[in-house]
Order: sequence, then C-alpha cells, then structure tokens
Amino acid sequence: MKSSKKMKSASLILALVLIMVTMVACGGKTQETSTTTSSKETKKHTFAASYFTLNNPHFIDWSKGLKSEIVDKHGDKLIEVDAQLDINKQISDVEDFIQQKVDAIFIAPVDSKGIKTALLSAKKANIPVIIMDVPPQDTDLVTAMVTTDNFMAGKVLGEAMVKNTGGKANVAIIDWSVVQAVVDRTDGFSAAVKASPGIKVVARQDGKASTESALPIMENFLQSNPEINAVFAINDPSAVGALAAIEAAKRTDIKIYSIDGSQDAIKLVKDNKIAGTSAQFPVKMGQVAGDLVYKILNKENVEKWIKVESLFIDQSNYQQYLK
Repeated sequence: MKSSKKMKSASLILALVLIMVTMVACGGKTQETSTTTSSKETKKHTFAASYFTLNNPHFIDWSKGLKSEIVDKHGDKLIEVDAQLDINKQISDVEDFIQQKVDAIFIAPVDSKGIKTALLSAKKANIPVIIMDVPPQDTDLVTAMVTTDNFMAGKVLGEAMVKNTGGKANVAIIDWSVVQAVVDRTDGFSAAVKASPGIKVVARQDGKASTESALPIMENFLQSNPEINAVFAINDPSAVGALAAIEAAKRTDIKIYSIDGSQDAIKLVKDNKIAGTSAQFPVKMGQVAGDLVYKILNKENVEKWIKVESLFIDQSNYQQYLK
C-alpha cells in the first residue's frame, strides 16, 4: 500500500518536472525570437560623404543639413571626408567607402568628368550614390542628385549685372570649367546678358573655387586688362580672393558679383564690398538629400534630379538673410 503511494508521488513529481522543463524551453524560445526581431528593428545604417572641399562655408552647411537628418533624426552614422580639391584623393576615398560596405555614398565631385571612375566602382558594388551640388557628366551612374538650380543662379546674377551697369561692363570671369555646376552658372549668366552687347567678357581663367587660387588670378587680370570694371566670381570664396586683389590695387570702380549666399558674402554685401551674391540654400539641400537616401533604401520612387531655386542677394534684401 505504502509502496503504491510512493510510486504515485514519484509519478506526480516527474510529471511536474516535465511540465516545468517544457515551460522553460518554450519561454526561452519566445525570448530568442523577440531578441532577433528587436535586432532587426534597430539595425543602423552607415553612410559616407565626400565633399570636394570643406574649406568653404557652403559645404559646412551641407554637412549640417545631412547630419540633421541622418544623425540627429535617425541615429545613423555619417562618415565625412574632405577631398581637398584633389580628384585622385576623392576617388581613393570613395573606394575606401566601398570597402567599408557603407549603405550609400554622397559625393560633391571635384571634377565632373574625372569622378566617373569612382561612380563606376560604386555602381559595381551596388551602393547608391547621391550627388551633392555638382552634377557629374555621367548622370546615368548615379541614383539621384540634389543641387542648386545653377543655371538660375547664373541667370539672376547676370540680370542683376545688366540692371546695375545699364547693360555696359567689361567683365572678368574667375571660372572652374571642369565642374558642371559652374558650367551651368556661366551658361545662365551668358543667357542673361545675351541681349546686352555692351556687357563684354574681357578676361576669363579657371581657378579652383578657392580664395587662394582667385587672388593671383585677379592680380593678373588687373595687370593685363585694366579696363575691367565688373567681376563674375563663380563662388563666394573666389569673390573674397578677387576682393583682396582689387582692394590691394585700390580699384574702387570694380563691382564683384558672386554665387553662394554665404554669411561672409552677405556681410560683404552689407558693407558695400561686393555688389551681390546668388544665394544657395545648402542646409536645406543637405536635409533634402538626407531624407532622400532613406526613400532610396526603402525602394521608393524618387525624383532623379532635385533642383533648389536660387535668388540674388544685394543691398535691397540682404537684411532678410543676414543672421
């Protein structure tokens, strides 16, 4: 009798142990699934950006716009490098990004034609490329582009020059013809002054869109073409270099027209140092590009080329844009 009771007790204990083991096993399985799901939901992206120079407030603002979307809003990682106006360095940097298997690459090309090698490598690796500010020649190799409407920027500058000079000026252009964005700007300028034969381009030379390169170019212009009384600088740093040479030569008769709309340039407009600057909105463009990359990763249909409008800032409206 006692033996029977002991056997029943042993069977009951065994049954309880089996139930507990089963519950623990099931609980462990559920926890593992939950952890796996959570890991997928919190997967972070790594993006990379190559700027043709960070020695320019324009691209510092581009960076602010990108970071606000990628880092601040989504908590993802953004690797940023300065190509230092060297296309070979930029290509090497992009190759490094590809080796790191980043999720997408943002590029502001040093050379619209020369960047093709890097674009081909990214395409082969199936990594999306979003162009910043400077369109390449081979647009079929990129996923999307976010730029200023550069033709418009040159056009509103040219229209301002025509208005301010009464359609008569001897113009020097500090150019950068290897960059498509600059070609678009000078094309816009040409379209604006086409109906004003009194506006003549008497000197033109490539710089590298920097203050350091523009200063000696302007010095040479003043020596070789003293009749110059207007300058079209393709960006604000070039305008600053031109201004330094003009002030050193004590030429108060020369008016400088620029493109960028940087705070430094707007201050020069305020102080009557330059005639005006066609504004770009780089923080906004960075935000647009940052938002765009997530749409691309989500396989959404996106516009291939997003152009942000430009307007001319001069004495009449600088107060609205001076911070």
